[in-house]
Amino acid sequence: MGESATPLIADANVLIDYVNCDVSILALLAQHAGPLYVSTPVLEKVEGLDSSECERLGLVVIEPTLEQLLEAGQARGRLAFDDRVCLILARDRAWRCVTNDKALRRACADEGITVCWGLEIMLSLVEQAVLAVEDALGVAASIQVANSAFIAEAILHEFEHKAHEAARRAVRRGGK
Repeated sequence: MGESATPLIADANVLIDYVNCDVSILALLAQHAGPLYVSTPVLEKVEGLDSSECERLGLVVIEPTLEQLLEAGQARGRLAFDDRVCLILARDRAWRCVTNDKALRRACADEGITVCWGLEIMLSLVEQAVLAVEDALGVAASIQVANSAFIAEAILHEFEHKAHEAARRAVRRGGK
């Protein structure tokens, strides 16, 4: 990430990871890599996150249109309803979809929607020198422990490498 200021829309699994491990990352993301959208159907699935908490963090809650909800109501492969809403909003608004869900990533690719991994969203914060690489690595490790069924050690090691690269770019540009 970090290559553009394309708005982001997050799915439930990514939000759950950050809410459970370090919700402040979402606030930093909204402030510095901005805007981060959350659809109301996704918000309903994330325990510990509601509209007022989203507002406090700087996240933008979006209500899909009736047409978008009707389209999402039509089954599409293995995607859950809230994932279909996320896909449709990303497609209709030309947003980047933040997800670790393989089925949603595949559906986004089929629609030409840019996607990024949940850990990847921290890279732009490291590159902008608003998040220390050590902090990013700590959050990533916490997410991996909490979600080890989906985030393997290899993914954590790849993230570590990319985070250090982002930190080097920040230093070259005069950051921390």
